[in-house]
Amino acid sequence: MKRILLPILLLLSQTLFAQVLQPGFDKSEYIETLKINHRAHVALNEWQGIKDIGEPQQFRFQYRSPEVAFDNIWDLWIHRGQPVAVIAVRGSIQTQASYLANLYAAMIPAQGILELEKDFTFTYKLAQEPRAAVQVGWFVAMAYLSRTILHKIDSCYQSGIKDFILTGHSQGGGITYMLTAYLRNLQLDGQLPADIRFKTYCSAGPKPGNLFFAYDYEKLTEGGWAYNVVNTADWVPDVPFSVQTVNDFTAVNPFYHAKGMIKKQKFPVNIALKRAYRQLSRPSLKAQRNYEKYLGKMVSKSVRKQLPQFNTPDYYKSNYYVRTGTIIVLYADEAYFKIYSNDPSNPDIWQHHLPAQYLYLVEKLP
Repeated sequence: MKRILLPILLLLSQTLFAQVLQPGFDKSEYIETLKINHRAHVALNEWQGIKDIGEPQQFRFQYRSPEVAFDNIWDLWIHRGQPVAVIAVRGSIQTQASYLANLYAAMIPAQGILELEKDFTFTYKLAQEPRAAVQVGWFVAMAYLSRTILHKIDSCYQSGIKDFILTGHSQGGGITYMLTAYLRNLQLDGQLPADIRFKTYCSAGPKPGNLFFAYDYEKLTEGGWAYNVVNTADWVPDVPFSVQTVNDFTAVNPFYHAKGMIKKQKFPVNIALKRAYRQLSRPSLKAQRNYEKYLGKMVSKSVRKQLPQFNTPDYYKSNYYVRTGTIIVLYADEAYFKIYSNDPSNPDIWQHHLPAQYLYLVEKLP
């Protein structure tokens, strides 16, 4: 009898703890994360009042983190029948601290060390590429959240869960970009088990970093393991403002040698070309410096009021924010605009950004 039972028990154990997430955009998975993200923005005692987009069907709520940094939290949900967990990062809420994370839009290198508190120095790597850089406000939020996230990942792993969906809507999507990169790089460095599988659904996510971060992130998540779902009528995926300068190109480019080539030209061609080059390059360089001045150095004064022990970092000399990762486009068509007004004078700037609008559009996908 024991000889018969042992293989059966072994087979059941393997089935119970098998990894179930598959690559590729899964409409039903995204809809579940959208409903979960909606609840991440609502107090637990107010969930009964949520009626607009319905309840998650496959996952049950497990844990809500303490509030940290810029009023950031994350929720843990567990699949009802399979070994899969969802880590959902809350996006912006109606508090000054929450919007501060969005305004703190200077860039920092995607790898380094940041002193957040006297007893919390955060060593991190979000990309292998040394020229990669990310938005500092969402990064700080991710750093604080990562402490409880890593603890819960370990607990889930010990219980047999090796599949994790990482998700966030709006600001939560921006933070989730960085969380994905952080966790995957921990795996590459042997600090997280290699057999953990992460799949990412950013939703209405803004631009998280520069072109070199985008390249690195897309390589890191290639093969259908990360998406950003965007409504074409939504303005949030198009922020932060982007400024491209001659310094934002790859190492080999014509602009690197431009000044030397201009000097070699004969008079008066060299004078004319020099003047034209300055007129073309200086405005964007000045814009980048102003961007860093106002959305970096000046905003950091408010950040230090929120996080008194925060040590302001050296900023990366760029604000070339780009669209990152594999994008799932939810196309706002004529039928959509009959329901949701696209009048630019509409005072409701969130008209196209909320989960209900995203649910309407994603349900139209095949």
